[in-house]
Amino acid sequence: MRRLTILVLILAVLYGGYWFVGRAAVERGGVALLSQLQDEGYDVSYGRLHTVGFPSRFDTTVTDIRLADPARGIVWEAPFFQILALSYQPNKVIAIAPPIQTITLPGQILTASSDKMRASVSVAASTDLTLDTITAEVGAADVASDAGWNLTLDHALFAMRPAAAPQTYDLYFDAANLRLPAQILDLIDPDKTLPEPIEDSHLDSTITFDKPIDRFAGAGQGPAPTHIALKDLRITWGPMILSASGDLSVDPAGVSDGRITVLATGWRQMIDIAVNAGLIDRGVAPTWINMATLMAKGGETVDLPVTFAGGMMSVGPLPLGPAPRFR
Repeated sequence: MRRLTILVLILAVLYGGYWFVGRAAVERGGVALLSQLQDEGYDVSYGRLHTVGFPSRFDTTVTDIRLADPARGIVWEAPFFQILALSYQPNKVIAIAPPIQTITLPGQILTASSDKMRASVSVAASTDLTLDTITAEVGAADVASDAGWNLTLDHALFAMRPAAAPQTYDLYFDAANLRLPAQILDLIDPDKTLPEPIEDSHLDSTITFDKPIDRFAGAGQGPAPTHIALKDLRITWGPMILSASGDLSVDPAGVSDGRITVLATGWRQMIDIAVNAGLIDRGVAPTWINMATLMAKGGETVDLPVTFAGGMMSVGPLPLGPAPRFR
């Protein structure tokens, strides 16, 4: 019994020593990261960085943090930011943002508030710290601008996990009841024919990158997509449902090649919104209506095969303009 007691005491001392050494390493790593941001041209300031949680956790809190990008005139400020981890699983962490944050942009200041804003991140237990999974969740949230507009949503979820192929991840996103600023709604839907919230925005895709997402990803050109499999993109807003699926290959310059099939239910109202928003010239709108009527065969759903080639997008012979570059 005495030997067992001595063994337990020795293990407790060793584990306690591990925790205090680990805490010092975590705090040094946090300070080094903030210093690296400073060296890269950002203005960084904070009140205190400290770690608690003995004996089973490393819970690190940075208080009164301010991160500014002087070149772009962007500033993020928060009363605190937390990184939480189990001491025996330091490669899996939970990041927690405060209920209220402030983002200063050129010409306006945004105040973001949420009843829950957190993310869990896990990396491989290796020196490269290759990304394994990310899950980020936001509860009821509001973004208010001092320019007089605000945007709200009930809930949003983002997840990213490894797929079967190397350097490939499954990406998932879903947002419920997104409410656009009143000024935008007045512009695109002046007759109030649509419900106020966009009920659901959903994305399910698989993306292959040209290099691993690890601790070296920030050096030089970061990881860029080489293939995008769009399994299901769906936006539901009242009677309108916009969905898309397809595959794109992406070259080293970020130019995509492939085809995305778009299904638009309630396409007449979509064209009205695009005209009101200035995306479609009012004089050209009849051409869009005639083409959609033909493709929909008199129905409410139109099938649009969007082709990506040579940096441009087109629907059949009709050019849509430059395609987005994935760099």
